[in-house]
Amino acid sequence: MAYLHLHPRATELFVLNSGRVLTQMVPEVGVLDSEGKQRVIHTELGPGMMTIFPAGSFHTQVNPDCGPANFTAALSSEDFGIGLVAEQVFSLGDDVIAATFGQSIAGEDIDKVRHAIPGEVVIKVEECLSKCGKQKRHA
Repeated sequence: MAYLHLHPRATELFVLNSGRVLTQMVPEVGVLDSEGKQRVIHTELGPGMMTIFPAGSFHTQVNPDCGPANFTAALSSEDFGIGLVAEQVFSLGDDVIAATFGQSIAGEDIDKVRHAIPGEVVIKVEECLSKCGKQKRHA
């Protein structure tokens, strides 16, 4: 399962081999839906299905089930890069964050959010096992 991220220098071809994966992708600014809002593309993938995440698009992939999901991802560049959206936004100064969110986050809450953001793109296996009510396997 991958948190919200982007690849600034590559398009990703994501193919599901087994299991089920839900994806969301936000294309560039100005791509609107029928209601004039930012378009968000939701995809439910099953075995043998694929989706494309254009370079620079915000996207996430989540296995909502407790069974395994196996995928293959191909990127159009060896140097695809990765941007962790939440971590990068909250690396900015408090004044910039407050302004970006329309002053809806109080100063003291900015640090709470900042420190709660995972620093990795992939959700840990232990978290998945906990969600599914299973014990961590020991080697």
